[in-house]
Amino acid sequence: MRRIPRWLLVLVALCATVQLGIALGVIGLGSDGSSPSPAKTAAAPAPHGAESGRPAAQGQRPDARRGEITHLLERRAAAVRAHDKAAYLATVDPRAAAFRDAQAAVFDNAAQVPFGAFDFELVTPDPFSLPSARRAELAAEQVFTAQVDVAYRLTDFDNAPVRSSQFLTFVLRDGTWYVAADSDGRQAGLKPGLQLWDLGPVNVLQDKTGIVLGIGNKNDLKSYQKDVETAVPDVAKVWGREWAGKAVVVVPGNQEQMARLLGAEPQKYARIAAVTTGERGASTESAAADRVIVNPDAFRELGPVERRVVMTHEITHVASRAFTRNWTPTWLSEGFADYVGYLNSGQTIRSAAPELRRDVRDGRVPQTLPSDQQFETTQDALPQAYEMGWLACRMVAERWGQAKLVALYREVGEAPPDGTGAPDQNTRMTGAFVQTLGISPDEFTKAWVQYVRAQVK
Repeated sequence: MRRIPRWLLVLVALCATVQLGIALGVIGLGSDGSSPSPAKTAAAPAPHGAESGRPAAQGQRPDARRGEITHLLERRAAAVRAHDKAAYLATVDPRAAAFRDAQAAVFDNAAQVPFGAFDFELVTPDPFSLPSARRAELAAEQVFTAQVDVAYRLTDFDNAPVRSSQFLTFVLRDGTWYVAADSDGRQAGLKPGLQLWDLGPVNVLQDKTGIVLGIGNKNDLKSYQKDVETAVPDVAKVWGREWAGKAVVVVPGNQEQMARLLGAEPQKYARIAAVTTGERGASTESAAADRVIVNPDAFRELGPVERRVVMTHEITHVASRAFTRNWTPTWLSEGFADYVGYLNSGQTIRSAAPELRRDVRDGRVPQTLPSDQQFETTQDALPQAYEMGWLACRMVAERWGQAKLVALYREVGEAPPDGTGAPDQNTRMTGAFVQTLGISPDEFTKAWVQYVRAQVK
């Protein structure tokens, strides 16, 4: 059996403020067809009145203008929900031919996505200024820029809306407001998030265990659906039923597209088969579904068992999200996901931890559990960090039982009493080890070092 490449099993932990690095929420390519990356914060300049160079008094009152823009956004959202392409394109500036064509293409690309809800919200007026040359090019009665957030839910999969931002330019022509562009803010460093449907037509497969949204034909996506169908019950057997019991899997066309969805350079994910995005610590009832984003180039190199391990690893993160906090050590979150992924896979330490085995045989025996920094994707010893975390969780399951491993994970991730704030990681780990295993972290680490020596020969 071919060895599972340990470097393929990597979770990218995206913080809550950038929930879903994929930024699945904004309909629209830039008018030039280029791919944006997730938005970054920028200070909003003071309002510019009509933005056409005239005093605001000569244009609409700001409150009236905002009301009309809000109504325009409501019509756009209603058109998305109703799958009414003509109504959607009627909100686009008739003079912006390239932008209109891009909007039409993206609308078609998203046609199969099962939106249970879809809304636009005007968040910040005038987040950036338009150069005089750009205003002259638009040749409109008035010009208005705004940060617009979209909130959407996938039917049967999202309990709460997924939110994302874009930065739009609006123009007033003959008394009617239109959307003229979504790329003008880039010169100010304001970049909207890229979506899967910006990359091409999205096909959808779904059943009770999950939904697969992917670029490519449905036959190509069936293998991913099969992986999900196998992984979900495997995860439930270990973690229990206290989670949604289903997953959202996103399959771009290639590794480069995966990186674009995550707003990163393509090479950052060259060694990664899949990532899971979501909000740490969010409850199943209040959080939108996590997304497992696949690197199809890496998945094509995997055999059936390897694919199962990767998908089970990622869906373990989905299941345990409510108990995965900012203070949860990465060795525990990744080691636990690997433990579930490798369980009943037939893989041995020899085949699943080759890098650590080599280090130990060369006399480089780890003396401490890996730090969070050792799990950064650019670390040369990234495989060893995952292997060490896996062996730590494997040791807990062997010596104290699988139920104790799950209990340890949950105890670490328990929310503190109201008003006490986030706990120090060391304090939380000390309490969790004593409560569930009856030993201190130092005692655990010493036992783990001996376990590694004995197991990795």
